[in-house]
Amino acid sequence: WAVERTTAAWAARIITVCESDRAAAVRTHVASSDRLVTIHNAMPDIDKALRAKPGKSPVRLVMVARLSHWKDQPTLLHALAGLKDLAWQLELIGDGPLRGQLEALVQSLDLSARVTFLGFRRDVPAQIAEAQVFLLITKWEGFPRSILEAMRAGLPVVASDVGGVRESVVDGTTGFVIPRGDTARLRECLRQLITSAELRVRMGAAGRAYYEEKFTFDRLVERTTQ
Repeated sequence: WAVERTTAAWAARIITVCESDRAAAVRTHVASSDRLVTIHNAMPDIDKALRAKPGKSPVRLVMVARLSHWKDQPTLLHALAGLKDLAWQLELIGDGPLRGQLEALVQSLDLSARVTFLGFRRDVPAQIAEAQVFLLITKWEGFPRSILEAMRAGLPVVASDVGGVRESVVDGTTGFVIPRGDTARLRECLRQLITSAELRVRMGAAGRAYYEEKFTFDRLVERTTQ
């Protein structure tokens, strides 16, 4: 915060990537509110060939996140352990210091046949295109670009209510926003999505429309340069 406050003196305007960060900057006296402006992160569009098909079954769940303390794969795994009666597969994209612990947890929950660790990937858009539901279960975020990637592909999103997540995921419309660490609520929302192709398709289409309205790269450039 001291560094932020010091360098803020040289800026005519300071961009924050979400309202949550802007509020934190005002609260900690980084700068006055009239010098702070929110311009959300954005993503360039993709070829239509990389659009997902959320209505397909069996359901492939995907989460793109570092395997570290600030993410919350354990809550996701515990939630899925209560859904063994349904047909689903989970792919975890990303690597990090907690991989060994998470692999051990998967084994202890008897999920080894359901969960795949893909590690670091350079083809994330292609992996997302093969999924039916996108997940970001986490303890802390700013304004995650991975959610925008999922919405861009037309996937419903289930994400933890941290940082600026609510500024991208419209709860009940483009997906579900889950209280941090709430295993029961997460399990309930996953059951709804896994068992209803119609819900996945509807939420995925709403997410794609919201991406086109709010989070295209052209919109970011326009707002930054105006």
